[in-house]
Amino acid sequence: MPDVTQAELGRRLYHVHRGKTVEVSMKMMQQGIGAEWRSFSEADITLLTHLLQCTWNKIDQKVWDKIPFVNIKMDEVRQILSRGTGIRPGRNPSPETVEEIKKILLAIR
Repeated sequence: MPDVTQAELGRRLYHVHRGKTVEVSMKMMQQGIGAEWRSFSEADITLLTHLLQCTWNKIDQKVWDKIPFVNIKMDEVRQILSRGTGIRPGRNPSPETVEEIKKILLAIR
């Protein structure tokens, strides 16, 4: 195994933790939405995952853990996806877009 710096190890662990946290959130969203979830394409799911990961970076972990993702509505998911035009892994949303998504997530009750 090649030498890995502590900083690199920390970055890798951060990305793994972020990915797992967003994956759990996505499963909760899917559970809450139910059968309608199937109306999202694979590209939609990939985009949603990326947008949530970028937003996760800007929300305190304790706050993120309290978001009731199971209560999200289709309209809210569509609002998030509508902010993803031109966004994909390797091309992140603007800070303003992340703030808009953050507001949507924090408004879920």
